[in-house]
Formats: sequence, C-alpha cells, structure tokens
Amino acid sequence: MSHQAQRPLVIELAGLAGAGKSTLALALARLDPAIRARPRVSERSYLANVPALVPTFLSLHWPFRGVLTKEMKRILRVRTLHRVVHETTQGGTLLFDEGPVYMLARIVMFGADNIRSGAFERWWRTAIAEWATTLDVVVWLEAPDDVLAARLHTRAQWHPLQGAHDCAVSAFFRSYRDAFSRVLAELCIAGGPQRWTIATDAGSADSTARSVLARLRALRGTAAPIPEMA
Repeated sequence: MSHQAQRPLVIELAGLAGAGKSTLALALARLDPAIRARPRVSERSYLANVPALVPTFLSLHWPFRGVLTKEMKRILRVRTLHRVVHETTQGGTLLFDEGPVYMLARIVMFGADNIRSGAFERWWRTAIAEWATTLDVVVWLEAPDDVLAARLHTRAQWHPLQGAHDCAVSAFFRSYRDAFSRVLAELCIAGGPQRWTIATDAGSADSTARSVLARLRALRGTAAPIPEMA
C-alpha cells in the first residue's frame, strides 16, 4: 500500500487471549517513540460518529426483535477507529491491540442471531472494504493452546474463563480462531493487509518486539538503530 507523506502506518496485533498483545504493544512503544500504541479514543470521538451510523442502527432493528446494544457498540467502535486513523496526520505508526480485526471477530463470535440481516451484511462489507485499504499489517501472535491457557489462568487481568475447565477453554479458543480466520480471510480477499505470524512461546518479549520493529522499520523504509531496553 502506498503512503501519503503524513499517513501513519497502521498495524494491529491480533491473537487469542494470552497471546501477549498488550505486552508486545508496550514493548514496541518503549523501543520506538514513533509508535503510538493503543491510541486513546475519546468519548467525543464516539459521539461524533453516531449520527452517520443512525440509518444503519435503525435498519438493524427492522423488524424489531430486541435492542442490539452490544452489537451497536462494536459497530460504533469499528467506525470510530477508522476515523481516528484518518484524522491522524503526524505520520509514524498507529498500533492497535484491540483494533478493528479484534472487534470484527467479536461481532462474529458474539453477535446475536438477530443481527443477521441485509442491513448488517451491507455494513459488514463496507467495514471490510474500508479496513482492507487502511490496515497495513496484522501481526498474528500465536502460541500453543496449553501455553495460552496457562497464561490466561495466571494473568493479572481478569478473564471470564480463568479457572474454567480445559474443555471450556479449548472450545473458546477454537471458536475465536474461527472468528479471526473469517475476518482475516475476508480482508485478504478485499486486498487487505499483510499478515505476519509471530510465535510468542519462544524468546522474550524484548526479542519479539525487536524482531517486529525491524520489520516495521523496513516497511516504513527507515533503518534507525533499535535502542537497548533499560
């Protein structure tokens, strides 16, 4: 994808719970000040995107079968993140770890049956097309299920499956992998981002971050040395 002078490189770290998205995002931001990791989205930004989505929200509820609160919130986030990218003019790199791919996968995973409609399919095709031309790279973080499960059960950040039976955790991982696979496949068909697969069960977070950063800098056409971590 060609880049205008002030257009940021847009990256998403994606993967299952425990894959190490947050850890890698923070490590990359420490190594390179040009990376804006996990950019904050203000409440004002969300509100500014509501009017344009009102026709979509109304169409999703026709015929009315219940209020699709969570689905509307996810759709709003997908749209707002797109606006955040296009309002960013200082170049550098925008790095999401709960970005559009994650949110689209959650819609696939948790979207109520009531959302399946012509209106939803039209919105979905538009969202896929927009992000296929906006995302530059999806970094898929991978680790074996037993490693992911151990991280999920012991991490400080709460997860609803902490302490759950292995069967429940395996089913959760399988469903999420299927959801992510659908989103990534549709982005690819639409001419979407590069996909890099990175194993996070071998090597330190620092070494992983350095490897990813070297590839990002090559993509940006820069060759600045990567500083040592303190």
